[in-house]
Amino acid sequence: MTRNTSLRTLAQRWLSALVLSLALVTVASAQETIRITGKVVSKSDKEPLIGVNITDANVKRAYAATDVDGRFAFNVHVGATLKFSMVGAKSVKVKVKNQKFMEVEMEEENISLGEVVVAAKIIKDKITPEPTEIEVKGNYFHVRTRVRVPREMFSHDTRLVVQPILNDVTRGELKLMRPLVYDAKGYNTTQDRMYGFNMNDSVAGDPLARHVTVKSKAMREKNRTNDIIGYSDSIYVEHVKDEFSCDVYMAIENYNRILYRDTTIIARVTVNPLRWLDYSFAAGEMNDSAYIPKPEMQLRDSRGEVNLRFPIGKSVFDTNDSQNAAEVEKMRQQIQQIAGTKDATLQALSMEGTSSPDGRYNYNLTLAQRRMDFAVNYLRQLVPEELRRDMQFKSKAAVAPWSDVVKLMRADSLYDEAAQVEQIVKRYGNIDQQGRAIRKLPFFGRLLEGKYLPQLRKVGYVMNYSIFRQLTLEEIAELYEKDYKQLSRFEFFKLYRNETDRNKREKILRQSLEMYPSFMAAANDLEALLINRQASDPDILRRFVGRSAPQVVNTNQMIALLNAGLYSQADSVADFVADNEQSHLLLAVNAVLNGRYEDNFNTVAQTGKRNELIMLLAMKRNKEASELSKTLPEDEALTHYLRAICLNRLDDPVDAYKALKKALEMDPSLEKIAHVDGDVNDLLLDKKNQPNEQ
Repeated sequence: MTRNTSLRTLAQRWLSALVLSLALVTVASAQETIRITGKVVSKSDKEPLIGVNITDANVKRAYAATDVDGRFAFNVHVGATLKFSMVGAKSVKVKVKNQKFMEVEMEEENISLGEVVVAAKIIKDKITPEPTEIEVKGNYFHVRTRVRVPREMFSHDTRLVVQPILNDVTRGELKLMRPLVYDAKGYNTTQDRMYGFNMNDSVAGDPLARHVTVKSKAMREKNRTNDIIGYSDSIYVEHVKDEFSCDVYMAIENYNRILYRDTTIIARVTVNPLRWLDYSFAAGEMNDSAYIPKPEMQLRDSRGEVNLRFPIGKSVFDTNDSQNAAEVEKMRQQIQQIAGTKDATLQALSMEGTSSPDGRYNYNLTLAQRRMDFAVNYLRQLVPEELRRDMQFKSKAAVAPWSDVVKLMRADSLYDEAAQVEQIVKRYGNIDQQGRAIRKLPFFGRLLEGKYLPQLRKVGYVMNYSIFRQLTLEEIAELYEKDYKQLSRFEFFKLYRNETDRNKREKILRQSLEMYPSFMAAANDLEALLINRQASDPDILRRFVGRSAPQVVNTNQMIALLNAGLYSQADSVADFVADNEQSHLLLAVNAVLNGRYEDNFNTVAQTGKRNELIMLLAMKRNKEASELSKTLPEDEALTHYLRAICLNRLDDPVDAYKALKKALEMDPSLEKIAHVDGDVNDLLLDKKNQPNEQ
């Protein structure tokens, strides 16, 4: 078991230490771009060499690898130095001038192994995965290639493992794709025997068994002696805008050891014209009444003040006094209003009275209490008998301190007089002593007795009652400022729906979800706010989407996922979105971003010529795209960028280079994207590594 898993384990360990240095490049304005083709042969017998790696000698950039006929073709700048290398051959460097075709000869290289010097044989028919492209469809990267296995390298007792690795260059992360395992018949039979003829068992068998293809005549390439094996796999990628390459690790083992290993790059960067698709969808607030919280009726208290006038030294007020009559009528109307309100119940009436501090304290307190008792009993008669039975009636009296007089005088800017009263208060601890001293002040009769002491003689009340009514917006705001955690769902809803400041609204929405995590309306409205502010967060609505969710929730989640580049997840949510006039374009864009072009071409193309051109490129209708590019606005950098893609695909690198150069001059920010765009990155070259202009 250990021996049979060693190859894959070794590949993984070897890959973890692998560092691929791909130089960043920029457009060299003075360098001409040409398409160069050529052939690499053995110097000794002129036979074509397969799988020769061709790189830029200065920036270590990989260009291509020779095919089964030893041929290559790619775009390059005049003046670049190409390096040709392969196992068993001396590297060759060739400077690109103005030639359109070059033939390169490679000779065998002497290799020192300890004290023995041997002449290595050039492997003309090395294991060669065909160069390919990383095709992007939604969040899945598709890699398709074919692997040629020469007869001279593959005997009856060997196994070949080809391990493709998706390399996220931006993040330095490697992802293993499905391995290709090619067994010779003898090796496969022996392997099965070693596992007790249970090689395919998922637990006790060969862990690579499900990937095995056994050598057969059907694998032989037509008119050649080598075998050819098809390979196709896809892998989920979250960060589709990163820079990627597809590297391949290859190894041949027998029963005892690894006989051969090599690496190559079969795909550089990604081809994804849909990165330029222009779409923007506005999100909607919750509009389904079934999910909007219902108004809640709340228990409320009433507190107020009545100005009842009592004769000096008396505990009974005059009911015929006009002021007293008006105040009593005010309370009677309030009691009647409560009594006439549906579902309202009076619970208690409490009177609180305060007398002024002039005179003896005990006398004043007793008088104040008698007045409150009289007021409670009098006002009790205003309550209908049927409501009075279960009510509580209470009274409370107090004598105001002289310090309250000081506060009133200071409020009127009488600082000197206030200071004199305060000095007496501090000098005497007893309120009666304070009163006797204050009465001697020259302004006592004019100011204190005539103006301020009457203001301290108050009768207040608290009427407790149960009444269910909606809080006003002002009451909700007041409660929110005190402690937002006290708000109900409806109160949060009413508050944020009436808030015009977007930042404050977002804060209230997040606080509502803190208190009520399952508050779907708030979650939807928060996501709508973020989408319309270009700051989507697909995690907010994730728990709410589904077939039974409101249309607006599923739609908003689709938009959030598309904006975040999570196309496959958006495609899953699309199953819950009805296709109608409002959602048709959204569903079409989603389908296109997930690789379904044909049925959705017309819908997306109608949104503008640029989007139509991008769709044509995605469908590889390059000639049509190139013609359409001529109708786009010349004053937009993206017009020239897309034109460069069209021309490069049509093997016109010179004009493609000119178009890309103009695009980057108009908008330098496009250069960063061009580095990871497989449609144009071969037109780029690092300025600092270019020869000086003459």
